[in-house]
Amino acid sequence: MPQDAFTIYHTARELDQIVSGGKIERINQPDKNSVEFFVRNNNKNHTLTVNVNADYARVCVSNAKSEAPVEAPSFCMLLRKHLQRATIDRVYAIKYERIAVIDLTCRDELGTPSKKSLYCEIMGKYSNLTLVESNVILGAIKTTGMDQNIERPIYVGGIYSLPKPQDKVDPSDLKSFENLFNEYDNSIGLSNFIFESVKGLSFFTAEDIVNKYCLKNGTSADIKQLNIKDFMRFFNDYYDNPEISPVIFSNGTKSDFSVVEPLSEYSEIIRFSSINRAIDEYFQNKQNNQVLNVKKRRLNDTVRAFEKKTEKKLQIVNEKLRQCENMEQNSAYGQLIIAYLYKIKDGVKYAEVEDYNKPDYPLIRIPMDDTLTAKQNAEKYFKKYDKQKKTVRAVTEQLKELKETLDYLKTIYSEIDQAESESDFADITDELTILGLIKQNKCGKKEKRKVSAPRRFVYMDHEILVGRNNIQ
Repeated sequence: MPQDAFTIYHTARELDQIVSGGKIERINQPDKNSVEFFVRNNNKNHTLTVNVNADYARVCVSNAKSEAPVEAPSFCMLLRKHLQRATIDRVYAIKYERIAVIDLTCRDELGTPSKKSLYCEIMGKYSNLTLVESNVILGAIKTTGMDQNIERPIYVGGIYSLPKPQDKVDPSDLKSFENLFNEYDNSIGLSNFIFESVKGLSFFTAEDIVNKYCLKNGTSADIKQLNIKDFMRFFNDYYDNPEISPVIFSNGTKSDFSVVEPLSEYSEIIRFSSINRAIDEYFQNKQNNQVLNVKKRRLNDTVRAFEKKTEKKLQIVNEKLRQCENMEQNSAYGQLIIAYLYKIKDGVKYAEVEDYNKPDYPLIRIPMDDTLTAKQNAEKYFKKYDKQKKTVRAVTEQLKELKETLDYLKTIYSEIDQAESESDFADITDELTILGLIKQNKCGKKEKRKVSAPRRFVYMDHEILVGRNNIQ
């Protein structure tokens, strides 16, 4: 599901149980959009990850391993200055907002305690991580400067304020929630109406609430059959105390995750013991798939560029063959001129002779160069024939090689499509280097790597080896 307020609310609840009371021992910033807090709590180590990338925005405990940059970014240094050895007091979400807050007790060099908070805003492209003390911004991973024209400026020394609230109903305000249904029109559907009118929900969550309410009560989402007060109670109970059952689900083309198992059927559902594990697994897979797709796209582009060059060469070869289509005719013309040399006058533009190579000896007109003698015209036709014959011999071999190359490139496309691991990509890169499609790095020693092995299967006591690429 999209990272709606409902998801973040329950993720923060679980995070609170995992890291509250723990101490931050190390802080890393692997890239410009993510920060890792290494927390020690109850004799266990946890990596608390906050990512503000539009595609991977999340806050969760992760088991992913990232390399710290040689030189820490300035925001990372700021966090280390204020939060190294800080104690996490609690983690909570601002209800109906996509913001998780981490409250901390920090101590300076003299041991003086202070209270600080990390605001983790999980809002797509507007995601941010901001360090705040007494409502004053100490720093943020994304800053805006002090421009007064910006609706919500984020800068050091500025006052931290929550994002402007959406023009939607707070479901805990029962009166406003009930009055909302006076505006409900059956034509847009109850799920869509709830999604558009109530705070903190993605369409997926709104739809699941409606589906589970209708199933429980054996009713439809028709406003005429809906017990509004009963639905409101069910809604708030679902929001505050759902049956937590984290899953990653897929419909075959697209996957997503949820803190509750959806009522709708999906082609694949993977269940998890915790929300954080589901979120971590989902986003790690998403990031890995993107890296995989980028590598595949680059390799495909390399092969496609070579394929286009090969196809262009093939066009040139085919054009040369087309120009040699009259090769046998030129030979025949030369032979006929020699055969009828005694009757063909010099300096004519055409020679009309009987073609003894065909039945009934039809009369044909042979184009002649009137500046040459008949014998010289015959020699000219023979020379043209010899030249075309050599061309055909040479380009026929080229044609065969070019067609074989294009067929071979199809196998490489298949390899790229099936590649799943670093070793698979290394094999393909080696293959393209041998072909000359990728330049070999001559600087430094080439790192020796273990030769990748094909996949192995056993069927009816027979071992089957399946290579994913030409090298395997």
